[in-house]
Amino acid sequence: MDILAKRRHAGDRKVSIMLAGMILTLCLSMIPADCARAADETMLSMYRRAVDFPQGDLSRLANVLRKAQNGEEITIGFLGGSITEGRGAADIQDCYVSQVYKWWYDTFPQAAINVINAGVGGTSSYLGVHRVGDELLVHSPDLVFVEFAVNDTATQLCRNTYENLIRKILMSESDPALVLLFATNEAGDSSEEIEAALGRYYDLPMISYGKAVLPEIEAGSFAWYEIAEDIVHPNNRGHSIFAGLITAYLEEICSRLDSIEIDEGRLHRYELPEPLTPQSYQDAHIENASTLTPEAELGYGVYDFNYHFMDNWYALEEESYLSFEVEAENIGILYQRTEEGTFGQYDIYVDGVCVRTLDGNFVKYEGTETEAEELYVSPDGEKARHVITIVKNPLSVNTDFVIIGLLVS
Repeated sequence: MDILAKRRHAGDRKVSIMLAGMILTLCLSMIPADCARAADETMLSMYRRAVDFPQGDLSRLANVLRKAQNGEEITIGFLGGSITEGRGAADIQDCYVSQVYKWWYDTFPQAAINVINAGVGGTSSYLGVHRVGDELLVHSPDLVFVEFAVNDTATQLCRNTYENLIRKILMSESDPALVLLFATNEAGDSSEEIEAALGRYYDLPMISYGKAVLPEIEAGSFAWYEIAEDIVHPNNRGHSIFAGLITAYLEEICSRLDSIEIDEGRLHRYELPEPLTPQSYQDAHIENASTLTPEAELGYGVYDFNYHFMDNWYALEEESYLSFEVEAENIGILYQRTEEGTFGQYDIYVDGVCVRTLDGNFVKYEGTETEAEELYVSPDGEKARHVITIVKNPLSVNTDFVIIGLLVS
């Protein structure tokens, strides 16, 4: 990643001054010179809407910024879907995560800044709560940004897993600050309302890309195609706007660090409010071919087929058969799909009952390559031993099928 040579400190800057500078550094190359003033005013309006939430408790975030000012080592994690992964940006250096990293690097040159990008395209908080431990929390982050508003849906499952994810992060050993991010698609469809309600309940800082850009598009300030690659993913300009909203927020907090009252009790694991949904995903994790041995198998090989997740089971033979026994309250499956139409359909049985037929194929823009589906939820909320069996559907023409892992909690 290229690093900007210019170094700056922002502790005494006003937000409006910072936004003018940000327009020059992030967006000026994308707009005509005579529009710079209008663009600056637009960015300021977007920023004000983006952070139009209750402030939340800033104790942990302010503490992270002070640690960076003191030259300490800081680890920042990003968890989300394809926008967080960097989809739509011309280069990984252009995505919003990289640009936010550059802000930290430039603003705190005396500190060691580590960034972990745990974005995986097409995934929701359901998969996020299963992978956050091994992919992010194991690195003891000081600050975590979570972005699942586009991929989460207005279902009880996503509300449940999103709240479990919030609590899992806040109660992790490194006591990280948590900031919620809300992306959007062209139609304005997102789960922001549901996720922001949980953010208010847990007193968290929040930033909305959707609130920032959609009113400007409606007002004619710019068109969606000017900030996006498709109906979902920001292009370079969109990623710059998203990054600008985040860094503007961080600059604002920096500018008033001395006046932010730190609640010492919030810096370490504290008593969270009563959960609003069942907390059945607090120990959620992924079991793959390196951690789980099948009770019975035929015709499967183990390969690193999925570039995000290693140790996958790959069905290669006509009579492929796989069976596991796990102890769990909830059971899901993570499997691979392909646009080529060369994968098969497989039936999933839980304790002898067929609960789902999974299709290894999908049509572009109507599915994702990495698919997570919940298969079983305990009716009494208790863990028990269950047998999961995976067999080819009798009507399936193709044999190939890839199981990335089981989602167990």
